[in-house]
Amino acid sequence: MIENNQIFEELKHIECATDSLLERVTDVLEHFNPNGEYQIIAEEDDDFIHDNIKVYNAFAEDGISPSVAVVVQEGLDHYVARVVDAYELQE
Repeated sequence: MIENNQIFEELKHIECATDSLLERVTDVLEHFNPNGEYQIIAEEDDDFIHDNIKVYNAFAEDGISPSVAVVVQEGLDHYVARVVDAYELQE
């Protein structure tokens, strides 16, 4: 687990234009894990469609850095996105 959950707290402070979200998430992940590059995949879940919630899974390409799930709520106009939760994926 990442020390003191700093990365998760930093991710939860992200609120930005939807088209900038993945770049901002990647920047935070790579700041805390400078040797890790991440591939981010959107997970579609019909349970969250009405709440404008999307889940993104960020997989570390180095196989060492932790993989992270990022839960995002988009505004009604889909212009603004806010991270509402983040946690380490269990392999």
